[in-house]
Amino acid sequence: MAHSGKGNPNESQTETKPQLLSYTIMMKVPQTFLLLAALLVAAVSPAQSQDLISRSVDVMQTLRDFPPLAGYFNTSLQKTPAPAVGKLAEQEFGRPDITRCWLNLDELWDYRTREFDFNFKIGVDKYKDIKEKHRETWDWEQQSPIRYYDYLGAFSATSQHIMLTIRRYERDILDKALPITKADWKMIFKAGLKHYKERYPNIRYVEVGNEYSLKSFMAATADEYYQFYELGYEAVNEVNEELGLAGEDRILVGGPVSTGAISKEINQLAQRFAADPNPAKRLDFVSWHEYTKPARATAFREREIRDTLRKHRLDDHVPLFITEHDPIHFEADSAGQNQINAAGLVRTLYYASLYSPNMRIFPWALYHDENIQTRFMWFKGDNQLHTPAKDLRMLPIGVSMKLLSMHRGREIEIANPLDASALVIGSRSKGTVLLEAVNYADHPQSVKLTVDRLADALGGGKVLVRKYIIDEQHNNLTTDPTYSGRLEANETYELTVEEGKTYEFTHGKAGKNAVIAWEISSATSGKF
Repeated sequence: MAHSGKGNPNESQTETKPQLLSYTIMMKVPQTFLLLAALLVAAVSPAQSQDLISRSVDVMQTLRDFPPLAGYFNTSLQKTPAPAVGKLAEQEFGRPDITRCWLNLDELWDYRTREFDFNFKIGVDKYKDIKEKHRETWDWEQQSPIRYYDYLGAFSATSQHIMLTIRRYERDILDKALPITKADWKMIFKAGLKHYKERYPNIRYVEVGNEYSLKSFMAATADEYYQFYELGYEAVNEVNEELGLAGEDRILVGGPVSTGAISKEINQLAQRFAADPNPAKRLDFVSWHEYTKPARATAFREREIRDTLRKHRLDDHVPLFITEHDPIHFEADSAGQNQINAAGLVRTLYYASLYSPNMRIFPWALYHDENIQTRFMWFKGDNQLHTPAKDLRMLPIGVSMKLLSMHRGREIEIANPLDASALVIGSRSKGTVLLEAVNYADHPQSVKLTVDRLADALGGGKVLVRKYIIDEQHNNLTTDPTYSGRLEANETYELTVEEGKTYEFTHGKAGKNAVIAWEISSATSGKF
């Protein structure tokens, strides 16, 4: 999240209670899959005591291809990550489909000189003595030794696509506090986007503004925001035309990039867009932020947003992006919060992939200022231009996302009631079975997974079992400063599997928000 973290951005709103109803999926998900997924969540809770997470698992019974739950990254300019973060994130989690980056217009262009600095030094507070200037997030943006080309280039080189969130100067224009106009804003927006698109061709998505209703950003009404959204889509159209961009090369534009009252603000954008008479208007995707929302509400959000688009007779096939997310926002950092989100993200990312399969989620954030946002960070370390990857260590969220990224191939069918106090997921790829259990109960629970047909999946004979634990004592940099910052196996042993036999994988007491996993690999997996 791009605010200081000193307050909760989730303003009051009435949440639509999700209902399990059939509806038409817009993109590539068959209705039969949704029906099967519905049956899994509606299933009777697996038999277990209050202190036991128990599942029977047939590793040959699969549901779907395992989705890339950790395939969407967020960056920040408040404390700019070292360029090495881009390569390290790709190495640890796989190449992301989209990495979200930022462009601050008042860093790119100085209204006093009316000059551009396309490779500006990030975080230089050149407006600190100008009382008329809206402060936005300047008060907690740190001056960085990194220039903009270093930042954007690092993530462009390690991502399939870049999403650029473009903002600032909006409140200054609305308040008429500075000699800058809406025409200037569009000119800056367009010039910056065109320059960077030519330099980094995989810029594909553009968000107009960020959390516009919050005081620390635009502090705007829906009508005020839409004035800038219009300017934004006009600028995008012009860049596409001038660069001759078409098909997969064309830049897509969207919003409203809301937080808190997301349902209300998305409806307000849809209403204004529907009434906009401009034949060249564009709403290529809808994006918003979700913090501290019930997991069930996030899981079913796609239906709600597409219903809103249909209500206003808009294209309800457009991509949907939650471009910032963590299960719990918290008002300030304290011990244990990163671990809570490390566990919570497994639930929200997994269930959203089942019930909102054409909605993509970008957890916040790969790297930030640890003094104010440790509760969201994946990596911790220095942010110098030449900081090596070895000096960047994963926090529990990063370790949890690493484990999620290891799920590949086919998802193993495991019954999981949506509101249960535990989640068990599994995957089967060539030579490997990965099983993962998370405890959300307020008390410790033992884990017992009874697994059938391992020999069918892996072949008979010896397999290697690696057990991973993410909790307060294991794989946790927030409690152990000596931790390596890379996913470590807490137990490794060999097991002989035979056809027709059943095997149990157990763990004594998993504390609240503990993640327990078993990676079972055959000799043909390359991991033996």
